[in-house]
Amino acid sequence: MHHPFLKRFCTEKLTIAQLRTFALQHYQLVKIFVNYMTNLLPKIPDKDAADLFRRVFDDEFGQHTIFRSHPALYRNCLKALGLSDDAWGRVKSLPEVVQYIEAHLQLTRDADFLIGLGAVGPAHEFAIPTMFEYIIPGLQNNSALTDEDVEYFSMHIIEDKEHAVVFNKLIVRHVETEAGQSRLREGAMRSLAYRKKFWDGLEQAVFGSAA
Repeated sequence: MHHPFLKRFCTEKLTIAQLRTFALQHYQLVKIFVNYMTNLLPKIPDKDAADLFRRVFDDEFGQHTIFRSHPALYRNCLKALGLSDDAWGRVKSLPEVVQYIEAHLQLTRDADFLIGLGAVGPAHEFAIPTMFEYIIPGLQNNSALTDEDVEYFSMHIIEDKEHAVVFNKLIVRHVETEAGQSRLREGAMRSLAYRKKFWDGLEQAVFGSAA
């Protein structure tokens, strides 16, 4: 959550090429995130909890309009960085990006429900607001991006805190034993480990070193 890459991105002088490298690689995670939730939804043991979970889906999909979906808002940022429509489709993902996505598909599709819940809840919805607090200054201090251009990031600082409340309710409802707590924590820690590798890869790609 406080990876050296984020601190460097927030404080160092960045070129437009560095911003584009970050934005294109990070978009690969953004466009797939809803798949993790789709994998997890059928595993939720009770209908009331599943209905609660669908509130998060509504936000991800832009409250039923594709123009406000989270990937669409992110593409607004890519366009503001001067990237054409085909740029985000043909970018070659870093190995750490591919590993991150494959791992989270497995955590939410094949692993125990509580492991998947830990990966998507504590490791995503709880952690993202902190990480994005670093990203916005890095983008805006080194470009002409407006508040509207970085709405994807600023929205998540607010929205994911609300989503965290939803996930807390799911956790309270379904994590009743020490064994359950252990599986939830395992999912969260495995997810955060892959997140660290993702930031490691981006640090190398953006700054040319992991120092």
